[in-house]
Amino acid sequence: MTYTFNTSENDAGRRLDRILRTRWPQVPLGRIMGALRKGEVLLDGKPAEPSIHPEQGQEILVPWEAPRLKEPGTGRADLSFVFEGKSAWVLDKPAGLLVQPAGPGNDSLIGRVWNRFPDSADGFRPSAVNRLDRNTSGLVTVALSGPSLRALQEAWRARLVRKTYLAVVLGETPSSGRIDVPIKKDPAKNRVDTAPDGELALTHFVKVIGDRELSLLRVELVTGISHQARFHLAYRDFPILGDPKYGRFAANRFWMQRGVHRPLLHAWMIEFPELPPCLDDLSGRNLICRPPKDIQEVLRGKGWLDYVMGV
Repeated sequence: MTYTFNTSENDAGRRLDRILRTRWPQVPLGRIMGALRKGEVLLDGKPAEPSIHPEQGQEILVPWEAPRLKEPGTGRADLSFVFEGKSAWVLDKPAGLLVQPAGPGNDSLIGRVWNRFPDSADGFRPSAVNRLDRNTSGLVTVALSGPSLRALQEAWRARLVRKTYLAVVLGETPSSGRIDVPIKKDPAKNRVDTAPDGELALTHFVKVIGDRELSLLRVELVTGISHQARFHLAYRDFPILGDPKYGRFAANRFWMQRGVHRPLLHAWMIEFPELPPCLDDLSGRNLICRPPKDIQEVLRGKGWLDYVMGV
C-alpha cells in the first residue's frame, strides 16, 4: 500500500523526515527512517534523502496508508483575543489554564484554538510560539500556518521579540535593576536554582509603585527560561506574591485569605519586530492586555490600580 501527496506551504522549507513525522505521528520513527534509507520514499519519482527540503507543490510517495485525523481539541472554544490576524493570533491566557494539553482531551489554550479549525490534511495545526506556566496569565502568540510559525520562532530565537510582565512582589524594591544569574532546572523537583553550569539568564525590572509591604514591577525577560521571573525575583529577595515554590509561606498564607491563590505574574506586553510578509499585519505591533481580577484587586486595595493604565 502506498500514498501520494503534494507538499503544502506548511511543509515548504522543512526537512523531509520532519514532514513525514508530522503527517504520520502514529508511524514509528524507525519505520519512517528505514523507508527513507531503503529508497522507498520518492520525491517527484526519485528516492529522497531524509535531510532534503522539498519545495511547495512537490510530489511525495510513501509506502504506507493515508494519514489519520489527529485527536480533536478540548471541546471548548472560548478564547480572549488581543490580536486576530490572518496568520497569527495573540491571546490572553487565563491563570489556571495550560498552554499545551497534558493529555488527549485535556483542556488547554491550544486545544481551544484547535476547535476553531478543521483538521489539516498536511498534519499542521496551529501552534503556540511562546509558553507560560499554568498559573501565569497573559499574552500567548499562536501561529496559524507553517511559514508564520517558522518566522515567529526565528524572531524569538534571535531575541527580537520584547516580552514584558507585571509582577506584584513582596517588599520594597529598588527603582530598577538587572538580574544576571545563571539558571539550572532540576526536572525531578520541577524547580530551578542557580549553578555555574546553568543557562545564562537576564532579567530587567522597573518599579512602577510600591511601599514597604508590596511593589508592582514591570519585568522584562531578555532570555526566556522556565521559571526565570519567579526565581530571579526571589533570588533578589523580593519574591512574587502567592508563589508557593519560590515565595514566602507566611505572606502567601496571609494573602490567600484575601483572594490570592497563585503567583501574581502577568504577561502584559509583547513588542514585535519587523516580520516577513506572511505576518505583515502583526509586524511592528506592540500589544498589551490588562491584568486579571486577582491582580487588580490587590492593586485596588493599595490604591494603585490607576497606575496599571500608565505602565
